[in-house]
Amino acid sequence: MGKLDGRVAVITGAARGIGRADALLFASEGAAVFVSDIDEAPLAEVVKEIKAAGGKADGLAGDVRKLEDCQKIMDQAAEKFGQINILVNNAGLTRDALINRMSEAQWDTCVDISLKGTFNCIKAASKYLMKQDNNGRIINVASVAGLMGNVGQINYSAAKSGLIGLTKTVAKEWGRYGLTCNVIAYGFVDTRLTAEKEAQEERVDGELVGIPKKIRDLMLLQVKPMTPEDAAKPVLFLASDDAAFITGQVLNVSAGIYM
Repeated sequence: MGKLDGRVAVITGAARGIGRADALLFASEGAAVFVSDIDEAPLAEVVKEIKAAGGKADGLAGDVRKLEDCQKIMDQAAEKFGQINILVNNAGLTRDALINRMSEAQWDTCVDISLKGTFNCIKAASKYLMKQDNNGRIINVASVAGLMGNVGQINYSAAKSGLIGLTKTVAKEWGRYGLTCNVIAYGFVDTRLTAEKEAQEERVDGELVGIPKKIRDLMLLQVKPMTPEDAAKPVLFLASDDAAFITGQVLNVSAGIYM
């Protein structure tokens, strides 16, 4: 018996990193997983990997900044697997710069993906999640930057802080359906977004991903980074029956970066 037997989960930003780890873990615990990401090729690999291991999976590429894309994702997930019980809003991106140097495009990209994208997905999934006895679960992915602020990340910190208010509002509005909505504030998770920027070649929306080596090295002096697989475990907890009466909460998973 898996912790998510009979459940259907939609996970955004699932082609890599935490989202991919969530998808693999959920499938191993019995969930039918519908994954989405803006990058189609690696997304297809995740679906293939889950199916090869005997799990149930499907996916659709889309941009969470576009409500119509989010609606297609949710409708196709429900059509494929019959329902949606779990929504993990994992899609996000950093666009770091000091306040006086930050462009409007850097602000918009970061805030639109993390904050507006989460709103779009919740709105698009609402007709499937707003049902009594659906055991609905929404898990939003934030960062300790949203709790404490961070130099060079006014856009990211604002977006992740906004997710906390969004989470608490959903928890209050939809609590009567037995649905829970929580947010995880991560610290240092070892993904492409926290890799050495100087060693990267991949660009997203025209900019290299990652963080400068000197900043990464300073972070490594403070804390051991989590793997995406480490980061997926608290998501599974909040999606499971173990967390049935936990809602509107910020779960700090940062290895002590923020206390």
